[in-house]
Order: sequence, then structure tokens, then C-alpha cells
Amino acid sequence: MDRKKRGFMFAVLGILLFLVSLVLLLQVPGFYLGSLVTMFIAVVLIGLGGALAKGYDIKLETTTAECYLCNGSGTVESKGSLGVCPRCGGSGKALPEDSA
Repeated sequence: MDRKKRGFMFAVLGILLFLVSLVLLLQVPGFYLGSLVTMFIAVVLIGLGGALAKGYDIKLETTTAECYLCNGSGTVESKGSLGVCPRCGGSGKALPEDSA
């Protein structure tokens, strides 16, 4: 199953779990705390599923492209001397937002 389908399923499962907890479990006095914990888990599932379905989790992965400022060397020349590249921090790799 691909990520978008899995994310959609997580979101739907979270919505259903939240509704069941809100409508059924919250009404029973003995299950009040359990209902709140279940609602929290459901909200996390909705957020995770939405992130997977929209593809936001892919941006969290590191990229292997070179930094555009230092061309992958990790150093830049400033005022006649070599210094650490301010864009990549000396790693030479591009940041995830640079490749998006």
C-alpha cells in the first residue's frame, strides 16, 4: 500500500475513533479519562494521516544534492579567507527546502 493510501486510511481511522470516543465513550462516567486519551490518539492519527496523504513527510528526508552557495564544498570565501558556508553549515548538502 502506498503512502497516500495509508495516510488517507490513518486519517479516516482517526476521524472514526474520535467520533466514537466523543459520542459513545464520553457519555459513560467510568470511561471519561479513557475517552480523552482515545481522543488524543485519534487527533494524532488524523494529523499523521493528513501529513502522509499530502506528502509533507517526504520533506523531512535529507537530500543528497549539493548546496547552491558553496557548490558542495562546505566553505565560502569571505573577505579573502575561507569560512563555513552559512547556507548548509559546512555540510555541502542542500537543505530540503532548496530542492522543493
